[in-house]
Amino acid sequence: MAKIAANGDGALSAGKGASDGTTGATEIAYSYIRHSILSGELPSGATLQEAQLAEQIGVSRTPVREALKRLGAQGLVVLERYRRGYVAHFDVKDFREILTLRSTLEAQAARLAATRIDAAGISTLEDLEDRMEAAYAESGYDASVRLFDELNTEFHLVIARAAGSTRLVNILENSLEIPASHLTPYAEPHSARIERTFWQHREIIAALKARNAEWASLQMAAHLISLVIVDPH
Repeated sequence: MAKIAANGDGALSAGKGASDGTTGATEIAYSYIRHSILSGELPSGATLQEAQLAEQIGVSRTPVREALKRLGAQGLVVLERYRRGYVAHFDVKDFREILTLRSTLEAQAARLAATRIDAAGISTLEDLEDRMEAAYAESGYDASVRLFDELNTEFHLVIARAAGSTRLVNILENSLEIPASHLTPYAEPHSARIERTFWQHREIIAALKARNAEWASLQMAAHLISLVIVDPH
């Protein structure tokens, strides 16, 4: 596997390796491992060895160790002794728990955001939703799911940040690191879930525009709870 480094935009690209022992190297290692997990390249249960990952990424073990600690705190990685770990496994119980907790926290975030979000924030939400819908319409679910997850995460973070609570944002950022599409199979067709999500997002935006805190809160809670329709088998 080719070593990677950060290009001028901070994105990952092939290169001769990153500077060891720096914050930048840690960020590169974190982004690389996280992407590998969420893309499925590193599946649930896959062993994670510092030395092997350091060689693949082109950094020393220290940035990899720090990246794994960060991913461990976020629940994507389970750390063991002797500088080893493995990719976490999420089952139906985990999935339901995460979304139930998120529904409570994000409902509160939407309630607060309804009275605090500015016009620029509303415009950002509309742009993110437009891009999600366009990607799905043009490419379908399988081809657009990665972009959809990125835009959807940002959509929810914009609302959380608009709530004006640093503590709330910090809590939600960890849960939003795990896109719902990567947690467990759904019982319903992708099309039904995605189309409902688009409608719900538009309703949340409308509630925020109307400065209706109760509407925004209830719509956000319903949006997340409606995702807990998973295959019980």
